[in-house]
Amino acid sequence: MNSKSTHYFAAAIILLALPAANMALWIVTATDNNNSFEQTLDNYLAHFPEWLQNPKLLTLINILMLALAAGLFYKSMTAPKLRLAGIVLGIISILLLMWNVFSLL
Repeated sequence: MNSKSTHYFAAAIILLALPAANMALWIVTATDNNNSFEQTLDNYLAHFPEWLQNPKLLTLINILMLALAAGLFYKSMTAPKLRLAGIVLGIISILLLMWNVFSLL
């Protein structure tokens, strides 16, 4: 297995996991109680440092990480053993990327 492909794949996994965890945090926060949208947003943003408490900035960071993850999954597909996993996880990255882009509209 190509060492470069393995490094690309590992970096892509991390770049996919961070936005996925961020989106999971939003889903858990939003479904945890019956607060208003503003209260739910404040509860969600309270998990981040003050300089990062901007929903649009967080979404743009997610978009950037997911785009990089999709590209790295594509580059990691040169290794035959990583091809199927790269395709599946690349598609997941692209779907989450589209979801984040749509949420900015």
